[in-house]
Amino acid sequence: MKKLEGMHIRKLGLAIVVLVMLTGCSENGIRIHNDSSENARKAEEVFIKDKDLTAVVTVFHDKDLLTGVTLKTFSRFKKEKIEKELKKKLEELYPELDITVSADGKIWMEANKLINSDHEKDLGEKIDKLKLLLKEET
Repeated sequence: MKKLEGMHIRKLGLAIVVLVMLTGCSENGIRIHNDSSENARKAEEVFIKDKDLTAVVTVFHDKDLLTGVTLKTFSRFKKEKIEKELKKKLEELYPELDITVSADGKIWMEANKLINSDHEKDLGEKIDKLKLLLKEET
């Protein structure tokens, strides 16, 4: 009987350790890919301070800054306002860059794919396609 109780305690302990590790890994949902000369830390600070965001994917490439964000559940009602505020803050930090910010899940997912891909040479081309996709939606 005591062996059985010990096994349950070990399983419970293992489950708690796994849960804590998973929670720790997802605390900062910010991914930044930077192959430009810009300081990405400034953008990261803007994203950390914004309490409406759950995840951010940002790509710095040449003169482009593409950002896809996911929002907390009730923040989705003010999606356009959040996009405009983020874009304004980023434009103040990076006035020389062409900045695109979107809370569209498709853009977030595609920007994530860009970071994961190894195709650095056509990165600018893919960013341009995403910008065109956003313009078609509006």
